[in-house]
Amino acid sequence: MTRTASKKHAGTVSSAGSAEAAARPAPHPRAPRTPPAAGKVRRLPQRWRKAILTLHVTVAVGWVGIEIGQLILGLVGLTTDDAGVVRATRVVMEILGIELIAGFAWTTLLTGLLLAAATQWGLLKHWWIVTKLVITVALMLNGHFFLQHWLREQAEVGKAPESLSLQLVIVMSIALGLLVTATALSIYKPWGKTRRVRRRPAAGGPVDHREAPSTLAA
Repeated sequence: MTRTASKKHAGTVSSAGSAEAAARPAPHPRAPRTPPAAGKVRRLPQRWRKAILTLHVTVAVGWVGIEIGQLILGLVGLTTDDAGVVRATRVVMEILGIELIAGFAWTTLLTGLLLAAATQWGLLKHWWIVTKLVITVALMLNGHFFLQHWLREQAEVGKAPESLSLQLVIVMSIALGLLVTATALSIYKPWGKTRRVRRRPAAGGPVDHREAPSTLAA
């Protein structure tokens, strides 16, 4: 009698456990980790992005400062009659324009390329970035092929012609204006996206000629 009751009790417990197990929701299967879509930009971690952005802004401002310093020295050399002052301004202009500015320019270019390519901005997606790239490369080429030669000539010649000094002042004024323009482009970000981006087909879909909304980051 006792054994029969025990079997019945065991059967009841087993049935209750089975019912509870059946009522319990099955564990949700973990979704497989999908690789990033083709063409999707791998963004920089935020701390690295901020560090590179800080470096980029610092050297870009330093480049502008060097151009301002060179322009002031050039104007002083043009307006003074003191031969010693003229000689000193030309030597300092040579040091700034050859020894110092190249490092600032290259660092500005490389950090700018990294920030554009490794963020959602993209290197060739927006007209203001393309314009900044063209300005930076043009200024670097002008400095390498022309400005450095003129600065050496001005510093080495005992009495360089005034026309050369005036030419340097004009070139430096244009360079300063272009750098200020590049700075303004970084702030205002005009002109929207390039045609290359607007015509890019969506993944797995037909070509869409409309401009997709963009996510912006500073």
